[in-house]
Amino acid sequence: MLEVIIAILTIAAFLTGTLQLMAFTALYKVRAERQAQANFWIQEDFEDVKFLASTLDVNSSPANPNVSLNVCTDRSEGYATALRRELTATPVPNPIPTDPQLVATREIVGKNYSLLRTFNTTLDNPHRLRIDYRVELATGETANDYRNQENVIARSSVEVIPDASFECP
Repeated sequence: MLEVIIAILTIAAFLTGTLQLMAFTALYKVRAERQAQANFWIQEDFEDVKFLASTLDVNSSPANPNVSLNVCTDRSEGYATALRRELTATPVPNPIPTDPQLVATREIVGKNYSLLRTFNTTLDNPHRLRIDYRVELATGETANDYRNQENVIARSSVEVIPDASFECP
């Protein structure tokens, strides 16, 4: 009789352990799926930005209102600034916003997330635009799926150089 009780307890312990591992596996699978979709979303937006960068040109017809006529000579109005103006829909005379720009909000595995872009240009490289991406929980969402969950699930940093900048002296 004692052997039967020990066998039942042993089976119960193994079943409990197996069920807990299955629960953890499901949790990590959801986390991995969210991160993969967030990284794909960043890559998707970056491809759109690269296409937009390839279309910028001071000699385009009709003239692009976001490209300054002295784009090649004025370090503060390089192609990086023109691309930044294009991405933020800010025409030439207006100041460019410096805060993170909300690109879109989308549902990823049952929660809403926001894609944000932050831009950085330098006078040393007036045609190179650095974009820092961040995918975080949308406003109003709660990070309550698992312990120590961060609001930001994906980050990436890229640099874009518009094709037309290679025509500058």
